[in-house]
This record gives sequence, C-alpha cells and structure tokens, in this order.
Amino acid sequence: MSTSRRGFLRGLVGVGAGAAATGLPGCAPDISPAPVANADKDSEGRVYLEVSRYPDLSRDGGAITLRVTDEQPVLVMHPGGNQYAVVSSLCTHSGCPLGFQDGEAICPCHLSRFALDGTVTHPPARAPLTAFAASFDEETGLLLIDFSAGDEGFPAVVNEKIFFPFSDFPELKTPGGRVQGTPRGYGKLIFVFALDGGTYAAVDSICTHAKCPVRYREPQDDLFCECHESRFTKVGEVREGPALQTGNLKQFTVTSDDSGVTVTVVR
Repeated sequence: MSTSRRGFLRGLVGVGAGAAATGLPGCAPDISPAPVANADKDSEGRVYLEVSRYPDLSRDGGAITLRVTDEQPVLVMHPGGNQYAVVSSLCTHSGCPLGFQDGEAICPCHLSRFALDGTVTHPPARAPLTAFAASFDEETGLLLIDFSAGDEGFPAVVNEKIFFPFSDFPELKTPGGRVQGTPRGYGKLIFVFALDGGTYAAVDSICTHAKCPVRYREPQDDLFCECHESRFTKVGEVREGPALQTGNLKQFTVTSDDSGVTVTVVR
C-alpha cells in the first residue's frame, strides 16, 4: 500500500503525533514521511509482515510507518537485500513523522537524521529513537517485529510480574540503589528504585509528552527527557517541562520481601 504526505498526517491524528497532527513546517518539501500501514500483534507481542504485500517496503531503500494497537507507531526500514530495521517513527526533536532516505531515518521538519539503530547522526535532535527487535525470514518472506523483546540477563515478565532477587540485584537492598533494563514480555525500558524507608518505585521510561525515552541523571537524582526537557521524580511524578500538561510517567506496583523485589507490570 502507499499513501500521500497529507494522508499520513490525517492517519496520525489522534495517536499522539504532536507536531504531525498540525502539519509539517515544510523545511524539506522533497522529503515525505513514510507511508502508513496497520498491523496486529499476536498474544506474545509479535507482528509478522509479509513484506511482498507492501510495495513501499519490499523495494530496496523503501520504508513504511506501521501502526500497531497499543504501541507507538514505528518506522520499518529496508536499506536493501535481507536487511530491515525498526525504530520509533516520530522525531525526538519536535515529534514530526519520519521518512527514510539514503539509509537513514530523516525528519522532514528540521532535517534531523538517525542511523538504523536509532542513534542520532545529525541534529537538531539529541535523543535517540527507540529500536525494536526485527528479523527477516528469507524462505517465508516474513518480517518479524518483536515488541516484547528484552535485554539478555534482565528478568522477564512472568504472569505479569518481574522478580528481582536480592542475590542477583544487591543494589536494591540499599536506599538509593537502582536497576534499569528492558524485560522480556514488556519490551520497554523500566527503572526500579530503592527509596528511603525500605520502599520501592518502578516506572516506565516513555515520556508522556512526545513519547521520547527518559534517562536517569545521577547528579540531579531524577528522570529527564532530553527531547523537550521534561523532568520527573524517581516515583514518576512530573516536575518541569511540557509533560506537566500530559502527566506522570507510567507507574508500577512494587512489593518486597526478604528474598527480593517484585514489580507488577500491566501493559
């Protein structure tokens, strides 16, 4: 399938596209956002695309913007051959929908560029895009995108819970300790903090303003979004920036006992 630049913008209205919903500034009129397609996840959080069904993706140098229920839109890129890459589809500078050109994701609004793994290669964007696990099966022609993939060695979600045994994560036994990583079964970075008084906090890493990732800042002891400088406490409460209008980070229920810390994760 394919679509026009105007059609793409209409398609993103209502999904938190920020600047996309009001139109592009037109800094680069010869660059268009990648055309839109829709897909569903299976029960394990995976999407299978039959690449040949998408002309805008199947050609070398092609790309599509994929909308998946309960996920942020992603940019699916095909540099050539059997190589594919998937990243979040909105620029971390001003939330504009990205296109694909010369092997990089590019923002039509202000010409920010990103490598296939989401790292910034050209400003004004400063924060990277989120990268998603993807693999292509040459025999079947199916591209697998795994929205639930996690970090190797980091605890996975089991029955909506993540268990952090103190034997493996001793930093959580001491106030001020922190663990962060992406759990298999959730697919997004989370932070777990040991607070004063033997309590704990666990929060998601996606800023509520433009869906950019936040990072922990050691000197300030807070969570900070580099896209638009929103600031959050370790329990996820917004303190500064445009996220004051959109709310706190997603917070998870945390319990503990003598053996470790348990985080209840609901997608």
